[in-house]
Amino acid sequence: MRRLLILSSLIVVALLVLVSCETTRSITSKMGSMTSRVDEDLFAQVPEQERGDVDKAALTLMVSEEEVKLAEMKTELATVRRQYARHREDLADKLQKEAALGLDIAKLEAIDRSGLGDKDDNARKIADLKSKRLEIEAQRVKIEAQLATAKRQFRGLTKQIAKQAKEIEGLKTGEVRKEKETEGPEAGKGEPSQ
Repeated sequence: MRRLLILSSLIVVALLVLVSCETTRSITSKMGSMTSRVDEDLFAQVPEQERGDVDKAALTLMVSEEEVKLAEMKTELATVRRQYARHREDLADKLQKEAALGLDIAKLEAIDRSGLGDKDDNARKIADLKSKRLEIEAQRVKIEAQLATAKRQFRGLTKQIAKQAKEIEGLKTGEVRKEKETEGPEAGKGEPSQ
């Protein structure tokens, strides 16, 4: 039975790999035909003075490709903003729960100090609430780390977007395209809007 399950799993995996490879090949062939309808060897033989608007068309293509990259970056930035807002909401929820548990603990400790209620029951309830508060605190720390990560991503993407927009503007105005520089961890400034 186990061998049959393993064999079936291997067949399914092999089929998935085959289908994904065929899909990739189909996409690649469509992209290749879209960008390579011209015989480059034949075009290389065209005299410089007969090339006309080729340079302008090539620049237009380059600008549009860079604008696609910019749009993708902006989409990613929007995703990071949503994540940041979600983390802020989660953090507010955890802080509210911590505060509510803190109030309940303070009330139970006051009841216990006053000698009211069953001592064992009070101690058990206080311990249970403190344990829950520790769990919430651990979750809060994790959320704070996620917030910090999202903020760094936001700053980095903001800087990349500004650089990409400047590069596109340079291409449009005819400035020479410069090699992209690597960004450091201090990239960008600000905080994602909520």
